[in-house]
Amino acid sequence: MNHQDWNPVNVGKSGKPYVKPQTEGEKKAELQKAKADGKVSTEQRAFAGGNKSASGHGPMGTSAGAAARRIAEETEVFKTQRAGLTLGKAIMQARTDKKMNQKDLGTKINETARVIQDYESGKAVPNPQIISKLERALGVKLPRPPKAPKKKLDD
Repeated sequence: MNHQDWNPVNVGKSGKPYVKPQTEGEKKAELQKAKADGKVSTEQRAFAGGNKSASGHGPMGTSAGAAARRIAEETEVFKTQRAGLTLGKAIMQARTDKKMNQKDLGTKINETARVIQDYESGKAVPNPQIISKLERALGVKLPRPPKAPKKKLDD
């Protein structure tokens, strides 16, 4: 067993501890010293482009130009359809007739009480599956919200 070396080897560390420079001036001085000693080399990369969106060549400071301008000038307002108060009042009436609270009704249809609260206040986006679950649980036919007309795109 004489052919094995059991002495610890310290890789990549010198005997003296490295002190990290704290100020910007110390960092610059250390970099200059390393350059002078030949430990650091710098080179300019050929054809190294910067961040195109930072410099910006288009009218809005982007390289996209006209496409970005069209998106920014878009004025169309999109509205999502909400469940109306007629549906909410019908759910509330049927629920109180069955002597249930929102939590009980939500548990019965595997939804949260928050979903029932949103439907009753008219804030929920109508989901036909949830409405049919509510109809089965309450034993009533609920009014369906009208479908929003689809707009045709003008080319």
